[in-house]
This record gives sequence, C-alpha cells and structure tokens, in this order.
Amino acid sequence: MCMQQIDLAQLDLNLLVVLYALLQERNVTNAGEKIGLSQSATSHALKRLRQVFNDPLLVRSNKGMLLTPCGIELLEPLEKILLNIEQLIQPTVFEPKTAQGTIHLAVSDYATVLILPMVLKEISQQAPQMNLECHQWRGETLDLLRDGSIDLGFGVHNLPETEEFKSQKLFVEDYACVVRADHPIAQTGLTVESYVALPHGFITPGNAIPTPTKTHVDNVLSNLGVKRRVMLKLPHFLSVPTIVQQTDLIFTSPRRIAKLFAQHTNIAVLEPPIELGQYNYLMIWHQRCDRDPLHIWLRSLITQVTGCI
Repeated sequence: MCMQQIDLAQLDLNLLVVLYALLQERNVTNAGEKIGLSQSATSHALKRLRQVFNDPLLVRSNKGMLLTPCGIELLEPLEKILLNIEQLIQPTVFEPKTAQGTIHLAVSDYATVLILPMVLKEISQQAPQMNLECHQWRGETLDLLRDGSIDLGFGVHNLPETEEFKSQKLFVEDYACVVRADHPIAQTGLTVESYVALPHGFITPGNAIPTPTKTHVDNVLSNLGVKRRVMLKLPHFLSVPTIVQQTDLIFTSPRRIAKLFAQHTNIAVLEPPIELGQYNYLMIWHQRCDRDPLHIWLRSLITQVTGCI
C-alpha cells in the first residue's frame, strides 16, 4: 500500500503521465510509445517513480510485468487526477443546447417589458434548459454582482470609478410624452405652457425612499423658470397606460416604452416641448465573469436582440 508521505513540491507532474501509461500498459516500451517517450526515458522515469513512491510499482514475472499492490491502488485515483488536470487547463466550451442552470438578472420593469421578452425568446430556442430569475435593482445589487448572486444588471447607473465592474451600452434612449388618444392636447401638440398646465405623473427611480422631489424633467423646467404639478408618483411603468387612458395625466417616459405602450393601448405619443437630451442604457457585470463562456454567450445574445429595439 502507498502510505508514505510524498513531498508534492518535489514531484514532477509529468511523471504522473508516465506513471499512468506504465500502469495501463504494464510494459515500458509500449508505455513510452503511447506518450511519445523513448524506452530509455521511460525506464528512467520509472526509476524516479519508484523512488518517489518507495515501491517497485511494476515487477517482472513470467507473464510480463505485474502491478504491485501500490500500483493497483494508484491506478484509479491517478486516472481521475489526470482527467481533472486536463479539464482544468482546457478552455471550457459552453454548449447552449445542453446547458442547465438559472441566470439571475437585476432589472427594472422597463427592462422586463422592453428587453426580457426578446431575450427569453432567444434563450428558449438556443438554451431550452436554462432558466431566468429576475430581481429588482436595489442598493445592494453591486454587492450581489460581486459575489455572483446576480449575473447581469440593466439600467442607467453611475458605476464606481473602478475597473471592478464592466458595462456595455445597449442603446441610446430619449424621452417622449404619453396622453390618452382623445386628449385635446394630442391634436394640437405640446408647448411649454400647455405642458406645465397639465397634471403630470412620473416613475420614481428604483426603490428610492423617500421619493425624490425633483427629476431630470423638473430640473430642465426649473432652468426655464417654470414648474409642473406632479399629481402622481409611481414605482413602476406597468400601470401607466391604464391610468393615462382614464385621466388627463401626461407622463414623460423613455421613448421606447412609450411607443410600445401605444402599440397595445389607446394612448398617443407626443414630442416633449423641452430639450431633455439622451442617455445610455447599460448592461452591467462584474469583471470576474468577463471571460466566462456562459456570460460571453449571454451578453452576445442580449446585444444582438437589443440592437433592433
């Protein structure tokens, strides 16, 4: 039995390859040919292995070479060790068709309405055994990206000044206004005066508590010396079409989601009467996942489907 202590620092791991060939072939010449060594080099390696394990490992008999009890004991674990080393040094290949597991995304309802349906459609076709789990972006989301609990995040976020987190621009978004289709303003268009005269609703960012008193729109209006009345503040976009259709409220929202709502509900999309600019919508991940095959595949898929939004 191989019970002696072995100093791994002194063990040439290449010897393990030779040992495995010897234990399998039970012949020095055949083992050498199998791994591309001369008979002399293989014999020299066997001599070193016998010293390391303090055991003959193979002994001659009238039936050829036989394994010692130590040699027999080493064969199975050695096979597993070499397989693990091979898997360790070979690049992992991600196969979507057979992949299993759950992808965790940090999203707002904007992303679940606008991006998720297309992403889910592609994943269902390309990786049918993969599952998705969506989480609201919260204050601790960067920590969850850091520890691997979240794979990818989406949104408009000011990331720390560090290389720890990676981001990619998915598209450039701007603003549009929505009102009910039969609203009088839908026929005349918006002016600054009519815009501020209407009751407004807006979506609060994330889970901000208390709700911010001023938004980007309010700051732009303030610079113009005017102020709007915000009648309603909501934490999500989902109820906006239903509310707009039954009230005089106007919402200033991301243009893509405004156009999406207009396709399915009786609302009108209008141009804002003020310059609100544009912003980048981002996909965010931690640097430790940057070269992970699953992550590379997933980010590529998301980039492709969002390119047509």
